[in-house]
Amino acid sequence: MSTHTIPRTAQAAGITYDLDRDLIDVYGARWTWTGTTDTDGTPFVQTGDDTPQRLTHVYWTDGPLIPAPLPVTYADRHAAFTTPACAATVSSATPHTVAALLGRFRRRAA
Repeated sequence: MSTHTIPRTAQAAGITYDLDRDLIDVYGARWTWTGTTDTDGTPFVQTGDDTPQRLTHVYWTDGPLIPAPLPVTYADRHAAFTTPACAATVSSATPHTVAALLGRFRRRAA
């Protein structure tokens, strides 16, 4: 039997945000969910030691917000040093194999 974690989500301006991940605003600041909401259910986020603010307020003043990239895992590093499946017959990296590898990393960070 496997355990699944359901991420906490919230909406601001019709966009659904995963509150389990940090959010980055247009100025590069990381916003983290404080674990609290107001009476309307709007989550509070904060950056550093600043006062928590509503997610909708941060979206309208500092947005749009994007999810912070996931950290690079051991599996990601291992994949970078092993030969991609599309290059099984090629002994050295080609522009195509490097592009495929970068594409895998991009999908992982999204």
